[in-house]
Amino acid sequence: MKQLDWKSFAIGVLLTTTVILGTGTTKRTSWTEDWSRDMKWDVIITKTKKEREAVPPGYQPFQAWDGGLHNEVAYRKRTF
Repeated sequence: MKQLDWKSFAIGVLLTTTVILGTGTTKRTSWTEDWSRDMKWDVIITKTKKEREAVPPGYQPFQAWDGGLHNEVAYRKRTF
């Protein structure tokens, strides 16, 4: 039967304790602070493939309509 190396065991316990206590002391913010109602967005709605290729950098797609008469993609960029 192998014996337990107490020095390695103590180092492991101290390291685990440090990680647990370190993550427990971080300040967590709620999602409402990150996504406040005061945020402003610049929105572009494109209807054709040519318009989609011309969307400026920094805009992200967030909604698409496909089918029927609607074939549109909405892009947004946060403005401060």
